[in-house]
Amino acid sequence: MKRKICIVTGSSSGIGKGTALLLAEAGADVVLLSRDNRRGRRAFRQVKQAAAGGRVDWIPADLSSQESVCRFVNIFKERYEKLHVLFNCAGVQFLNRVTTIDGLEAMFATNYLGHFLLTTLLLESLKAGSPSLVINISGRRHKRHPEEGVNEGSINFSDLQGEHNYSFARATRQATLARILFTYEIARRWEKYGISSCTLCPGTTRTGLFCNFPWRARLHFYFRSLRKKAQTPEEAARHLLNLASQTSYQNINARYFEGSRNLLQEVSSSPESYNQDTAVRLWEISEELVGCGKKRGHYDER
Repeated sequence: MKRKICIVTGSSSGIGKGTALLLAEAGADVVLLSRDNRRGRRAFRQVKQAAAGGRVDWIPADLSSQESVCRFVNIFKERYEKLHVLFNCAGVQFLNRVTTIDGLEAMFATNYLGHFLLTTLLLESLKAGSPSLVINISGRRHKRHPEEGVNEGSINFSDLQGEHNYSFARATRQATLARILFTYEIARRWEKYGISSCTLCPGTTRTGLFCNFPWRARLHFYFRSLRKKAQTPEEAARHLLNLASQTSYQNINARYFEGSRNLLQEVSSSPESYNQDTAVRLWEISEELVGCGKKRGHYDER
């Protein structure tokens, strides 16, 4: 990873911060994307101290705001001519329906749509850095799983923002599935440019993902992480570094992986995640929802 230019979203905490630290230690040029707050400033200082010869940069941005994402991309392109690896790590969770400044359901807007806008606006940078890679953290929650419920994730196109029938479980599964569908569609559309994409569930990890939950729920997930011997953020981040360090990104293009403390293996995602019609429809609707990117003409037409 030495001297490779990398962007890490959600870099102020959790797996995003762990990824940024490992990249800095490996000598990569790391650009941190996180909100402009005390935690973001502290993470920037820590990653900068860990740097082994590479450049560490912080461009504050909020993935829940489309204007903020567009501003981030403009600043990045002023400072860098290319991008080698994009690590889409950021994520939020809310038990109740919350809307963003753009009037969108917050989990869908932040966990998926903000990354969709960021990634598509960075197309030219990824092309310039070819062979390049997009890594999207997703999760097992989109599949039938003993601990995640009997229902698979689906994209509810008739109520995408959960305005009529919001459910935390459905919203979480939908946002997770959307990131996987997006990963596979990138692979189909952009492979001709030398851009690959893959997605992974790093495994149970001790993060602050549930910080917006009531204290009883936070306590539940805390004991759950103890029971499952959850990884540290750095241990989970090593899975992302292993993928980004592959000699050929084509070997992991359009692949889904699941990890644990000592293992990362390729497995199948849910049957719905391979539905190309759903992926295309989601991409087209996403373009409509992120107007600022489309007006600037950064999208690649299929």
